Amino acid sequence: MAALPTNFLNILKDKLEKDFVPHLPELLNKERPKADQDKKQLSRAFSGFVLHKMLNLGIADAAQSVVDDFDDNGLDAIHYEATSKTLYLVQTKFREREQFDEGDAIRFRSGADLLLGQRYDRFNANVQCRKDELDDAFDEAERIQLVVAYIGTGFSAHANAALKELTEDEDHHEIGRLQPDIAEYGPDKVQADLLAEQSVGVVNDSLRLTKWQHLGGHRDTHIGVALVSDLVALHKKHKKALYERNIRYFLGSRESDVNRSIQDTLRTAPDEFFYLNNGITALADQVEAPQGTKATKRLRLRGLSVINGAQTISSAAEFVAQNPLSDISNAKVLVTIIKADSEGKFGRSVTRARNHQNPVSTGNFASLDPRQEELRRELAYLGYSYHYRPEATPRNADGSANIITIEQAMKALALFEVDSRYPYWLKNEISRFQNAESSEYQSLFTQTLTGAQLVNKVKFFRFVRDVLAANAAATRGAEGLFWLC
Repeated sequence: MAALPTNFLNILKDKLEKDFVPHLPELLNKERPKADQDKKQLSRAFSGFVLHKMLNLGIADAAQSVVDDFDDNGLDAIHYEATSKTLYLVQTKFREREQFDEGDAIRFRSGADLLLGQRYDRFNANVQCRKDELDDAFDEAERIQLVVAYIGTGFSAHANAALKELTEDEDHHEIGRLQPDIAEYGPDKVQADLLAEQSVGVVNDSLRLTKWQHLGGHRDTHIGVALVSDLVALHKKHKKALYERNIRYFLGSRESDVNRSIQDTLRTAPDEFFYLNNGITALADQVEAPQGTKATKRLRLRGLSVINGAQTISSAAEFVAQNPLSDISNAKVLVTIIKADSEGKFGRSVTRARNHQNPVSTGNFASLDPRQEELRRELAYLGYSYHYRPEATPRNADGSANIITIEQAMKALALFEVDSRYPYWLKNEISRFQNAESSEYQSLFTQTLTGAQLVNKVKFFRFVRDVLAANAAATRGAEGLFWLC
């Protein structure tokens, strides 16, 4: 297993220091050198981070569950979850170049066994001061779960076996409550959870459909008629999250004849809206239809994402906001909801196939590449706003140091390619770099590209661009043309 990449390790360290360290119990030994104390604090904070993510604990509560110190006897965090009646014993390893090995597991096993025997005298003050709390937890717990967390190169088979000597010991007095499998939290989960923090959110909601039809088979599909006002309500509640898997956000009524037509119909003939619109297509991770008659259903939807029809819903929402007294209660639209992972290959293919109502450029489809969203989330930690859907780009993007557009990213990355054809293609055939399936695009947005690398290359590109522009402005005649080439 690969260790946590350096770019995400730096993000993690910054988050631990800012969010978790202030809530940790005080270090018991403050006589150690400051460098050792700082390093220990990050390691302790990682234990809190693990509980925060695994159990959805608040940051302060997760940090206060940490018992790790310079003398912790093999236990880094202890937490009792009352809702599941589970006592969690956590050991972490915050070293990026090392495995969680057999030696780590033996120390964890020894410490866990002592705690299961309620030998609090063998632990530091962080454990001893929680004696009453832990006694109650042992009285109430139905399950005891060991957790191993690390950022390094894996959880060795020997380490796993060493811990199972405890969890699968049939003669142990806690065999009935000890869970046989070790819960593992590794670098892949750390990275995924860091990226998830910068997501726009998941839409879990419901929608009423009349004339409902269910098409089973290979792709579970629900088709029916929805009120435009219900879709506007979803837009107001969830905003951009409703369209996160669409290739575009709202174009704006000023930028699109189609969107102006949508609003004109709502204004003059809402009863005719159904016949003049292509309809809405959405994907959902889960679809339930438990209520209503056969002809009318209120679908419960998890992971809902509108992949075609964002302009319809957004235009209607803008119209309602600008014309609050207008009555659109009779406006209806055809809705198709397909049960599918919007981030999967099939979801992306449906998105591509169904987007033809407004003019669509090749560059719009780059937004279907999951790599773009990963970069946006990573760059958010670095203080940059990355816009890979062209229509979502702020008007001041070119003049803002902290806004990076996909066009700027393409040019900056291409600038560092050794292929001499790239400058020509950038100027004359930029579509080569806008198609996510092209070799040129893939040579720029590689899986190894980090957010920090992208930022540095964009900064260099902007510097070169500004120097050339300044020289061109200060020069006349043929020499000026040289700077513009």
